[in-house]
Amino acid sequence: MPVQVRDAITAYLDRRTGLGWSKEESFDLVASTRVTFADMVNAHPDEISFVKNVSEGLNHIAGGMSWQAGDNIILCPELEHPANVYPWYNAVRRYGIEVRKVAAKNGSVDLDTLMEAMDSRTRLVSVSTVTFSPGFVTDVPGLSAACAERGVRVVVDAAQSVGILHTDVEQLGVDALGVATQKGLLSCYGMGFLYCRRNFAEELKPTALARFSVTLDEGAHETALTEENFTYAPAALRFDGGN
Repeated sequence: MPVQVRDAITAYLDRRTGLGWSKEESFDLVASTRVTFADMVNAHPDEISFVKNVSEGLNHIAGGMSWQAGDNIILCPELEHPANVYPWYNAVRRYGIEVRKVAAKNGSVDLDTLMEAMDSRTRLVSVSTVTFSPGFVTDVPGLSAACAERGVRVVVDAAQSVGILHTDVEQLGVDALGVATQKGLLSCYGMGFLYCRRNFAEELKPTALARFSVTLDEGAHETALTEENFTYAPAALRFDGGN
């Protein structure tokens, strides 16, 4: 970890465990960090949610989709980190969907193989921008273009690439992208972010809610705790937690 990162974390912890700071200062820090992450991948800030790691981000997707029994997703487990496997296996148990496993070819994901595995019930394909084991770069733009023609969502684990390879979610064409900060971003474990394209995020129902996951009716105080006065926060903000 670079000394600048260590010093910034230490300064933050010293401030938080001392006399603290104002709510406005805290909110400003969160907002500026969200903008930094958004700029990093060419997204809008409200398409960015803070997560602990890629696992948490992909679980938001797997748990938030409106699955129907018989739906399927396409995955190449032999090339993936567990973060991009178990959220989908859990969806199999919870919702009765199918994970269609494709085999790697020469250590990478073959686009034709992925497309051949699809049918009318395929909802999503999940891959890594750079594969966890052999480290090959996946043709994500090609996959996204092919999936868009079929109405299939594309989710990527970008833990191995952000901070190392140029990452532009518009060029990649993905619907969601999970990032951990401890690798190419040279930061600590326990922090990351989830990019979720606005139109996709607003199809998803968050599985956990906290103060910053919701938008209150105009004029409502945050302690006005009634069932009627909130909606899910816009886009990926609905996956944020709170204190």
